[in-house]
Amino acid sequence: MDDQEIQKKVEQFLKSLGQPGFIVFGYKKDKDQFQIVSSFNQMPKVAAVKGLSKVLNEFVQREM
Repeated sequence: MDDQEIQKKVEQFLKSLGQPGFIVFGYKKDKDQFQIVSSFNQMPKVAAVKGLSKVLNEFVQREM
């Protein structure tokens, strides 16, 4: 599956939930390459940035 197909599926999934929200999806593209796609559905950008910041902070604290 190519990047555009994955992007489309992520957007369809988010819309199918019927709730405002955002999703960031990372996947292994090739042997040594990873890709990230994201989608926002009726989500205020400020709320999305706050959510992403919180998740990034938790990830760094847990993994570093």
